[in-house]
Amino acid sequence: MSDRPRVVVLGGGPGGDVAALRAAQLGAQVTLIERAELGGTCLNWGCIPTKSLLAASDLLRKIRQAKDFGILVGEVGYDFAAMMARKDDIVNKMRGGVKGACERKGVAVVKGQGVVDGDAVVVDGTRYEYDHLVVATGTEPTGLPGIDMDHPAVLTSNDVLVLPEVPESMIILGAGVIGCEFASLFQPLGVKVTMVEMLDRILAGIDTRTAKQFQKFLEKDGADIHLGRRLEEVTAYSDASVTIRLDDGTEITAEKLLVSIGRTPQTAGIGLETAGIVVNERGHVEVDAFLRTANSKVWGVGDCIGGLQLAHLASAEGARAIENALGPHQVPMDRTVVPSCIYTHPEIATVGLDRDTAEAQGIKIKVGQARFAGSGKALGEGESDGFAQLIADADTDLLLGATIMGAHAVEMIHEVCVAISDGYSMRDLGEIIHAHPTISEMVMDAAQQGEGIAPYLS
Repeated sequence: MSDRPRVVVLGGGPGGDVAALRAAQLGAQVTLIERAELGGTCLNWGCIPTKSLLAASDLLRKIRQAKDFGILVGEVGYDFAAMMARKDDIVNKMRGGVKGACERKGVAVVKGQGVVDGDAVVVDGTRYEYDHLVVATGTEPTGLPGIDMDHPAVLTSNDVLVLPEVPESMIILGAGVIGCEFASLFQPLGVKVTMVEMLDRILAGIDTRTAKQFQKFLEKDGADIHLGRRLEEVTAYSDASVTIRLDDGTEITAEKLLVSIGRTPQTAGIGLETAGIVVNERGHVEVDAFLRTANSKVWGVGDCIGGLQLAHLASAEGARAIENALGPHQVPMDRTVVPSCIYTHPEIATVGLDRDTAEAQGIKIKVGQARFAGSGKALGEGESDGFAQLIADADTDLLLGATIMGAHAVEMIHEVCVAISDGYSMRDLGEIIHAHPTISEMVMDAAQQGEGIAPYLS
């Protein structure tokens, strides 16, 4: 019998596969159990396929602006089937990469539904015993009672990714990250988008000012947005359309209804509670600061434990959980610096505190801001919408967070992540020489503006 520790990972998404690969690096005997495809939601139904389609949609948007750049093109159209095929090809390549990494590191991949049974996970009658189990079962799209979620006119975020053709119109129920990303995807394709949000604003996870400004961009592109409204009922289904009534009596008809109101943990019916693992009323696996569950042999990572539903955070948690399980010392999971990216047009990226959350916590802050309209590089790219905003403690000048909206925001945010992690002040960041012309120098300009020393802004 091998004296290597036996690690079983339940769920092959970005949290689970990193946990499995890190366990193999640390010398464990590893079994990775996945009931569907390696890569989980992120690779197969989320991050990768949606960003592939958004890239095509953004390119179409840019080509339509070619005349502004002095480039003449004929009538521009698109081939949706080819867009979907390209998306599938990218997903397959990435999935193959995960499989190849598992093979190289000796991770045994088992396909099937795993059920926890004591000190083992059972798949189709076979027991895989463990010394350490990592639960990384992820989430699935949430449906709504009273809606026929199986009707062909009703879509989840998964269903959108297998659409055979582009609908003429779409109601998006929920104006969070998922809803707004799909609005940005479909509007350039000519889809009439109507959004319904029960809150009095879109994108609840970002500051109010940024959300309001982004809403104007959506509306400029043709979206109708109903805020502070609830779905009362679906009044009619047909093969060609669906009609809904809101709580104020407004009726809306569209070819498709996309339900994007959140995601539900995939933790039910897999034996977690019988193994002494606490699952709360929302279906999330409860873990401590070290990612350990109430069962000392079991660890939880990723979306199934609640909090921010981000692939990169799940991966970091997967690595940390395994290091805590197999290493000589345990280190708590630090979520102080976790970037969050929204792949809309324009992009939105945040890290740390924004203005609203800092003020709600009673923190006296200073704000530095630079608008993309002042960037020669942004103007040259035809992407002048947006801004970079930094938040610092007014007393210490230490950076607390940032919000960037505009071209390349999801790439630019990492500079601020490093600065916060390393304890930089706003002045420190402003003193770092940035290349010109770049859009990234908006971060330097924002820092200098916050310090009152920006040559053009102060």
